[in-house]
Amino acid sequence: MESSGYKYFKIYFLIATIAFFILIIYGVTAKDIMAEGNHILEVYWGVFTFIDLYFIFFVFYFWIVYREKSVLMSIVWFPLIMGGGALMIALYCFIAMLTSKGDMKKVLLGKRY
Repeated sequence: MESSGYKYFKIYFLIATIAFFILIIYGVTAKDIMAEGNHILEVYWGVFTFIDLYFIFFVFYFWIVYREKSVLMSIVWFPLIMGGGALMIALYCFIAMLTSKGDMKKVLLGKRY
């Protein structure tokens, strides 16, 4: 049986997945992504932000490698995380919540539980 906290986490990750999807669609259609990206990389804080962001992506990806049973799934998630960022992180967490059958230890530890 799922605890109320577990249900809230699952709802949170579902909402986050939908929200990031909408934000990405809006961002890609509203602005020239290449011009905006070049502008961000001209500013030191923009570069530092990207370094910080990709550090977090790698940390999250290492958690995926740790918890996944399949080496293939670990490999598949790498370009998804690096290219899709927070959208893919939220989606991965939502899928982990769905497949763990209410057990938070299984969400966190995956194959190691």
